[in-house]
Amino acid sequence: MSLAAYKVPYTYEDYKNWKGDWELINGDAIAMAPSPFGPHQNLLVNIAADIRNSLKKCDGKCFAYAELDYIIDEFNVFRPDISVVCKKIKDFIKIPPKLVVEILSPSTALKDKTVKFETYEKEGVEFYMMVDYELKKVKLYKLIDYKYRKIDEKSEGEMAIDIEKCKIVFNLDDWWEIV
Repeated sequence: MSLAAYKVPYTYEDYKNWKGDWELINGDAIAMAPSPFGPHQNLLVNIAADIRNSLKKCDGKCFAYAELDYIIDEFNVFRPDISVVCKKIKDFIKIPPKLVVEILSPSTALKDKTVKFETYEKEGVEFYMMVDYELKKVKLYKLIDYKYRKIDEKSEGEMAIDIEKCKIVFNLDDWWEIV
């Protein structure tokens, strides 16, 4: 019998005690890479600004959070780059966000395109946006009939979505300034 058969999955209780930055995926401890590089951080700020500016024009029910843990269940804790949740969060996200944005990097792209994509879909995250700064391309998915369908893909111009009757406009041309 292989050693994998004896592996005991980590849980959220274990996760709470770890030092440093981690994600918990299907009971596996995944160390977060060192702090993201400049292009990643610049994109995060620009995307978050678009979301915040759009949300300010609405009724104040939804909020943007950057790099805040999303506790999915006992064996899964993800840290999306940006989440939009229509509830004030005091500590961690414990309900499916309306929007999750993941900025792809060489060390996380595979995980973001597979495990996170499937998990966000299963958990009912309404919109999932993957931003590839190397290709300067954005893919936007919407949950339709319990499956993600790509609703937009582009490198320039605008994208827009409606969350809780609030139109969120993304100005892609501004995102690539420093990338």
